[in-house]
Amino acid sequence: MLAAKEEQLREFQEEMAALKENLLADEKEPCCLPQRCVPKDTCRLHRENDQIMTNLEQWAKQQKVANEKLGNKLREQVKCIAKLTGEKESFLLLYTRIKKDSHSQVTHMPSVLGWFIW
Repeated sequence: MLAAKEEQLREFQEEMAALKENLLADEKEPCCLPQRCVPKDTCRLHRENDQIMTNLEQWAKQQKVANEKLGNKLREQVKCIAKLTGEKESFLLLYTRIKKDSHSQVTHMPSVLGWFIW
């Protein structure tokens, strides 16, 4: 029984040695970064991180374009508002002048209903 256990122990030691060699070979194999050796899990995480960063950069570019379009629309609307405000002020000045001139010219003219405009 002791000999069987020693044989089993040797087999486990050989298997463990083979697994260590495989592990060391995997760790030494450069995966993503040529300047240093990284384990495969780290390499996978690095690739996933790169993909996330690529997606984030693409999203940021899309947001930038959308914001620029929105900014252009807002600038156009501000120009329209300024133009309409100027026209409104011009019409208001014209209206007050016309109203003032019409009051100064017409002093006692009967209206349609027979009332007088003062």
